[in-house]
Amino acid sequence: MRKINVDKYLISALVERWRPETNSFHLPVGEMTITLQDVSCLWGLPIHGKPLVRKADAQWSEIVERLLGIPVDEQHMKQKKRRKGDDNAVVRNSQYSLNLGKLRERFHVLPDNPMDREINWHARALVLEILGSIVFTDTSGDGVPAMYLQFMQDLGQPIEYNWGVAALALLYRQLSIGAEKERLEISGPLLLLQLWSWSRLPLGRPEVIFEKPKEGEELDEEEEEQEVHLDYNPIFGAKWCVAHAFDVPHSAGTEYYRNQIDLIRQGAVD
Repeated sequence: MRKINVDKYLISALVERWRPETNSFHLPVGEMTITLQDVSCLWGLPIHGKPLVRKADAQWSEIVERLLGIPVDEQHMKQKKRRKGDDNAVVRNSQYSLNLGKLRERFHVLPDNPMDREINWHARALVLEILGSIVFTDTSGDGVPAMYLQFMQDLGQPIEYNWGVAALALLYRQLSIGAEKERLEISGPLLLLQLWSWSRLPLGRPEVIFEKPKEGEELDEEEEEQEVHLDYNPIFGAKWCVAHAFDVPHSAGTEYYRNQIDLIRQGAVD
């Protein structure tokens, strides 16, 4: 599976079209928005189940030790930089947000003959990596709140939580903040917004360049993986994870996408 980079110029142009009062994009063809169905189809996140609301039953450091197996004295928390009144920067460790880089280092490789609890630790760490780097990102990109561990306590009998609603709510909130305050940076599930744009709008959409081999031809390992994603993956967003080509250079700029949005007409929207 190939990594997809977020196109900051495309995102900026879409933010300019976002209207917080209607939670929708105002386009030449009318209003459009991202729905729960889009979240489910593009990412496969559940859109049913319990809300992500829960009261912690212990200190975050204790929860991290219990569910990730990281002793308190080995826990690496995200560093937060704050500016004081005299404009001097003060760096402090977060009390609840884990450093993603250190988390990756610790759980990069599963040990040989792992115990069940070690498998669970690695499984939770992988989920935290996905949540912190893709779904619930912050502007720094190097932290993930430990609070998400509360929803992964019993992996043997997991409770279904509504991750899709949480992701969509965060995206709506970040788009509204960006549209109203003209912030230089926004965070949240911006990759979801990009995949939605590629799927629905003719804006910077890449072309999948993988072609099935002719009868008798063999696939190399990477091509076999791509074929699996194209033919068997039930998540629609996975189609963009194979090899693709861009007609628009990544340095096209926000002005290019502004002009492309102005040119959208009926029949060009999926």
